[in-house]
Amino acid sequence: MENNSIKPFIFAQDELSLTIEEFNNGDFVVIQLDNCHTNKTANDLLQIPDLHGIINCVKLFDNPHKCIDYIESICSNVYVFLILSSDVSIITSIRNLPQIIFIYLFNISETNDDINNYVEHINANNIFNDKKLLINKLNHDVNLFAKQLSPRMTLFNNMDGNIKEISIKDLSKESQYFMYMHLFIEILLRDSQSKAAKKDLLNEARQFYHNNASQLFRISEFENKYDSHEAIRWYTLDGFLYRLLNKALRYQDFHRIYKFRFIIKDLYEQLRRLYYEQSSELKNINTVYRGQLININELNNLQNNLGALVSINSFFSTSLNKTTALLFILGATQGETVPVFFEIKINNMNSTSTSYANIQKYSSKKDEEEILFSMDCVFRLESVEKDTEYDGIYLIKLTLTGQYEDENVLKPLTEHMRNDIGYGTYDLSALGHLMFITGQYDQAKYFYDLLSKDLQPNDPDIAKLYNNMAAIYQSQGNYAEALKYFEKTIDIDTNLLPKSYADIVTTYTNIAVVHQSQGNYAEASRYIEKALKVQLTSLPENDFSLAIIYKNVASFHQCRGNSAEALKYYGEALKVQLKSLPKTHPDIAITYNHIGFIHQKQATYAESLKHYENALNIQLQSLPKNHPDIAMIYNNIAKVHLDNGKYPDALKYFETTLHTQLNSLHKNHPHIATTYDNIASVHARLGNHAEAFKYFGNALRIRLKSLPENHPDIAITYNNIGSLYKSQNNYVKAMKYYEKSLKIRLTAQSPYPSYIATIHNNIGLLHAEKGDYAEALKCYEKVLTLEALRQNHPDVATTYTNIALIHRKQGDHTKALQDLEKARQIHLTFLPENHPRTATIYDNFGMVYKNRGNYAEALEYFQKARHIQLECLPANHPDIVKTCNMIGIVHQGQDNRVKALEYFEKALQIQLESLPQNHPDIAKVYNNIGIVHLKQGNHAKALEYFEKVLQIRSESLPGKHPDIAEACKNIGIVYQEQNNYAKALENFENALQIRLESSPRKHQDVIETCNMIGIVYKDQGNHVKASEYLEKALQIQLEFLPANHPDIVKTCNNIGIFHQEQDNHAKALEYFEKALQIQLESLPQNHPDIAKVYNNIGIVHLKQGNHA
Repeated sequence: MENNSIKPFIFAQDELSLTIEEFNNGDFVVIQLDNCHTNKTANDLLQIPDLHGIINCVKLFDNPHKCIDYIESICSNVYVFLILSSDVSIITSIRNLPQIIFIYLFNISETNDDINNYVEHINANNIFNDKKLLINKLNHDVNLFAKQLSPRMTLFNNMDGNIKEISIKDLSKESQYFMYMHLFIEILLRDSQSKAAKKDLLNEARQFYHNNASQLFRISEFENKYDSHEAIRWYTLDGFLYRLLNKALRYQDFHRIYKFRFIIKDLYEQLRRLYYEQSSELKNINTVYRGQLININELNNLQNNLGALVSINSFFSTSLNKTTALLFILGATQGETVPVFFEIKINNMNSTSTSYANIQKYSSKKDEEEILFSMDCVFRLESVEKDTEYDGIYLIKLTLTGQYEDENVLKPLTEHMRNDIGYGTYDLSALGHLMFITGQYDQAKYFYDLLSKDLQPNDPDIAKLYNNMAAIYQSQGNYAEALKYFEKTIDIDTNLLPKSYADIVTTYTNIAVVHQSQGNYAEASRYIEKALKVQLTSLPENDFSLAIIYKNVASFHQCRGNSAEALKYYGEALKVQLKSLPKTHPDIAITYNHIGFIHQKQATYAESLKHYENALNIQLQSLPKNHPDIAMIYNNIAKVHLDNGKYPDALKYFETTLHTQLNSLHKNHPHIATTYDNIASVHARLGNHAEAFKYFGNALRIRLKSLPENHPDIAITYNNIGSLYKSQNNYVKAMKYYEKSLKIRLTAQSPYPSYIATIHNNIGLLHAEKGDYAEALKCYEKVLTLEALRQNHPDVATTYTNIALIHRKQGDHTKALQDLEKARQIHLTFLPENHPRTATIYDNFGMVYKNRGNYAEALEYFQKARHIQLECLPANHPDIVKTCNMIGIVHQGQDNRVKALEYFEKALQIQLESLPQNHPDIAKVYNNIGIVHLKQGNHAKALEYFEKVLQIRSESLPGKHPDIAEACKNIGIVYQEQNNYAKALENFENALQIRLESSPRKHQDVIETCNMIGIVYKDQGNHVKASEYLEKALQIQLEFLPANHPDIVKTCNNIGIFHQEQDNHAKALEYFEKALQIQLESLPQNHPDIAKVYNNIGIVHLKQGNHA
């Protein structure tokens, strides 16, 4: 056991591939539906010796609905023989169920005419009134189908989650399965033929057939009379050995395969012996044949992989006689299966790795001229085509080839894995380690549990056993059990110094990883320092475990945002690995993954994808297809696409991640929760809020069940749900989830203030959207006062950007520009000039200058942002859309409407190609195009676009969302300009009602709508109503906005115009001068808005006759 201690940084989980109930039900189920309980056919079936050797499950139903429910619940790799002794009308409901192979009618009471209505669905030979004839036909059909089934040649099928069997594999894509299976069998064959091995076989068989007297008799006969020279005869008896061994092999049920190691070894050795004895005879055999049924999906997979190598992980039976092979499939096509005829060329073989023999003399069946292949034979798929001689049959041509003589890229990796697994004292340890590295953790635990029963408490290898058990619990997310076993390991290794230094380093590292997974970062840091200290003082520099330490040190730097140091240590780890491991070793892939992740965070996406693809390429060659580490790479590639704004691609890779994880991890594993969280985030960005809530809910359910209540990952989901509610303008629920997230962050043992900063920033943004600018600033100040954040930390830059947003909304443009400059300077200390975050800063500069009316400066910054975006982001990234949109708005502000439309249409084109047609972001661009048409006086076009906006927002947003109110407002403006005051008021009042229900009274949108309603009433001549709404707007503004806010200017100006039109010149001048005073204090002296107020004051003086 010296070489098979499990390494850290391997994360995954699976369940046993097959439940006891599924296995014990066997491949076949006989079901009888009989409305009356007088029929004894089902009980009679149990008395048929030949039939009961194959079928272990016979069910009797008297309720059609329960019968259908049961059939639908059966896995699609279990076949049903259905006997109907009641209403035949059920046939229309069940005829398409893939599990049903044959249907029989027995003692049907309906008239012949009733039966004739269903005869097209029933073989005429399957209608009986005689019980004995029915049982004989059933016995014949089951036996025939059983021979077609074994071994079941099944490609691993992603299309059907119920298919768990893997016994034929396309080695060009999934050759790692053959490698692991070969290693597994190799270990089994080393096992001595002990009494324990035979006892395991007998116990398993007796447990399976505990109610079957005939099979129990045969098992006892095997126990007393078996001789290893007769292994083939016992195997071909078509009894318990043949059925159970082949079923375990088809399902890759490793712990049951282990229980049959006794017969596997004897079969191997007898076939190998016969192979050499018959060498002269076998050279004269050119072709052998096999007939069998396969699933239609499996056939399609074979057709799509011509030229590939195929491995069959069962003892593979063929015949020298073509006619004999055809007997197994002629007339047997049923349901979802297809009859295929294998024609296998075996001449010119001179291989030491391939065993097969003519077993006619040794088989229990002397008439089949059988050639039996050993489990590790490999074939090349030459062709798949319809047979020209027999209708409905497919001819599949294979050529036998050697395992290692041709096209086996896995040979060096297999050699390394063989050494890594360790062929030491204990085969059970090697089997456990093999199961672990394939991600089958429950199977690994099974073998380690067996080993623990063989070891004495003082055995020197007990420490490694504890370490390996801990690693399994760690991978399953059971951190408490993992720590318990790691601590047992340390206790033992401490007493074995100095020879156990390397083991102590490994265990300290594993403990650190567990603490990090639990969010106990202080403890994690303490153990990683202990590991590094032991490594550097006690072990040679080129020791492989040094790579593990380097990776852990890199991980801690990475978590602290120190990307340069993290890349340095990951680079050191990679150097050690490339010197000491095969180039396709999975550990190298993990290091590439870490390096890719850091490049992703630095927005060097091309470098990131390059390293992820290096990792994926290694894993696809060295790991099983559904290994959790492959899922991790798919997840990271998805995140790159997400960062690039390629949401459909991101969703596709996240869904691939989820599919892989669901096939390899238990359903409540934390990694699955992370994937649900990621899928939800994509749906949120696509505007699919219902889907986003569903997936966030899935993530939260798993995390609450599988993690400590204050785990940081739970806080992440709460934060994300809060942001989703915020996007729906549900501020109460958003705040509730933000506060839950913050509470966990403040109580957890997290040294990473970045997480706390994120939540404070989000809460600040929430207050800002509600118009609570003072509260928002308090939140941002909390971020800036976090002691652990460096002054040049990215979160500090984000906070300054958010503070600038508040100052901009308050009209304090000078402060806003100062805050943005601070943010830009911080970004320049840790990000390149052309990073997307820098572009975001430039966008914000542009927004401030636009609000100041300095369109030339605004345009300069927006163009800077767009230049960076086009350089480092894909052409359809959402950030480019936003910047194009803003450039359009600036051109619109300059009355350059042609240019404005040009940029709006650029933005719209990108969105229509990359977003759903009803995405809210598309509505924003439609809205801006509508505004351009409105300013051009093209009311019909403006109304067309505004109505598109309203339709999209009504379909994709909650009913009281403020963006719907904005659409109503803009439609109202069109009607107002058309002097259709009734329609204008209708839309403005709709807008006001939504805004009062969705926003606080002090929200600027409420003020704006009051202003607009007041103006419509003024235009209608309803001065009382006009004055009421205009004064209401001003009152709210003076109560909640800074005294120099530009919106107060706008309202004062509107009230002044109102009084002017009523010839109330004194009141008009009072409000115009209030507006002018605010502008002179907050705007440049040459700002165009000041000229407008001067103009209004001049008109009043003119009307008063004050010409001077």
